[in-house]
Amino acid sequence: MNHKILITRPNYDLTTRYISSWAKNIIKFAEEKGSVVLDLEKERANRKEFESMIRKHEPPLIFLNGHGDYDLVTGQEEDVLVRVGDNETLLDSKVVYALSCRSGKKLGPESVKRGAKAYIGYKEDFIFLYNEEQKSRPEQDKTAEIFSEPSNQVMVSLLKNHTAKEACKKSKESYFRRIRKLLYSKATSAESAVVRFLIWDMQNLVCYEQEAQK
Repeated sequence: MNHKILITRPNYDLTTRYISSWAKNIIKFAEEKGSVVLDLEKERANRKEFESMIRKHEPPLIFLNGHGDYDLVTGQEEDVLVRVGDNETLLDSKVVYALSCRSGKKLGPESVKRGAKAYIGYKEDFIFLYNEEQKSRPEQDKTAEIFSEPSNQVMVSLLKNHTAKEACKKSKESYFRRIRKLLYSKATSAESAVVRFLIWDMQNLVCYEQEAQK
């Protein structure tokens, strides 16, 4: 089954530069699967365009990238795209994955209560490490790739028509494989240092979905 997917990709600081770069792999994969990709990149990742694209195209799958807090996710220059008690009903009937800090704590469950089909996100900060020498070329950063692969696994699984719970589970399995590999191989000291943060991200990845999907 083909998907229509809306992706937000703000790019204005170090964190958003990296996660926007990671999302390119999802865009490529989605297009290879025959999906229509609605890409809100940089300045287009603003609330006005976000709301307009959802109302006009009604994408069943939404991939949010950006800074967040317990009750919100932002776009370019921290423009609030969706917030609890404001416009979370925009996510009605949608499956959402938010690669942002904290939004899985409150925005996730509240969105599902207000009609979202499912919401996958992180209930506390999403943390990744990077190579200082490659921060201007995130796509070449092998340290950051240790985090991007398990994070992107959520969207890869959703695009393969797995349920939200299955996608979350497969992402956690990907985190665990990375952790195990680093613990039981001849990893460099820098690679070993990332283990604690892989564990943190794995433990804080959460999924909420409508009861009917169970």
